[in-house]
Amino acid sequence: MVDSKQKGATAETVVRDALRKYTALQWERVPGSGALDPKHMLKGDLYIPNEKNIYCVEVKHYKDSHLDYTVLTGKNPQLLEWWEQCERQGRQVSRKPLLIFKHDRSKLFVAFTDMPTCDYRHIFISSLGYEFFVAMLEDWITNEVPEFIS
Repeated sequence: MVDSKQKGATAETVVRDALRKYTALQWERVPGSGALDPKHMLKGDLYIPNEKNIYCVEVKHYKDSHLDYTVLTGKNPQLLEWWEQCERQGRQVSRKPLLIFKHDRSKLFVAFTDMPTCDYRHIFISSLGYEFFVAMLEDWITNEVPEFIS
């Protein structure tokens, strides 16, 4: 049986390492997986210590893909629930939401709000009051070259 907390911690470590590789910044896991009170300004799953972080980064890893037709047809699509959590936590600490997710044996995907500025594969999701873009993490970072600290 798979331990979901261990799977989550492993996913956070995988994403942390990918972000370190792509950005050359020293990303770390948030202590307690973001369960700290907002007054500590640490929500989400990953952050850059001793810096003013621009994003609240939430990480999800599930067995199956949740980037599918249920976004349009489901009563409570998992992807939208993840996005809602990411947005809520971002508001709590005055940061932009950034959701990084994957399913078993997949690449890393990223959900974000800023309109893409160049031509790379991405999709726009508008469902149940939520609006955001999704792309592969590597493509988004390579093409958008986002700033993560201010």
